[in-house]
Amino acid sequence: MEVMKKSAGSSAGLKLSLIITFLVLAMTIHGQDTIKVASALPDDINKIVSFSCMPCHSAKGGMLSRGKLNFTEWSTYSAEKQKEKAADIYKEVSKNKMPPKSARETRPDIIPTKEQVEILKKWVDSLEAETKKE
Repeated sequence: MEVMKKSAGSSAGLKLSLIITFLVLAMTIHGQDTIKVASALPDDINKIVSFSCMPCHSAKGGMLSRGKLNFTEWSTYSAEKQKEKAADIYKEVSKNKMPPKSARETRPDIIPTKEQVEILKKWVDSLEAETKKE
C-alpha cells in the first residue's frame, strides 16, 4: 500500500512539473512573438553620434544628459524605445537644440552638418517604416 502512495505522489509531482514546464515554454514562445529585438546603431548613424552626441550622452557623460539618452546602453533599449529616441534625436538636432548652445559655442565642429541631419532623418524614416510592416 505504501508503495502505491509513493507512486501516486511521484506521479502527481511529475504531472505538476510537466505542467509548470509547459507553461514556462508557452510563455517563452509567446514572448518571442511580441518582443522585437533591438538593434545596434547603423554605422553611418554611429559616426554622427559618436562625435556629436556621445561626449555627453554615454556612460562617460553627465548624469542629466545620459539619463535622457545613453548611447552606451542603446542596444539594450527595446525597438520601440529606439524608434522613439531616434525621432527625438532628429527633432532636437534639426531644430538646432542639440548639441546645446554652450557646446556649439565652445566646439562648433560637433554641430552635425545638413547632410548628417538628412542621414538622421532617413534613419528615423526607416525605423518608422519597419514598424508599419509589422
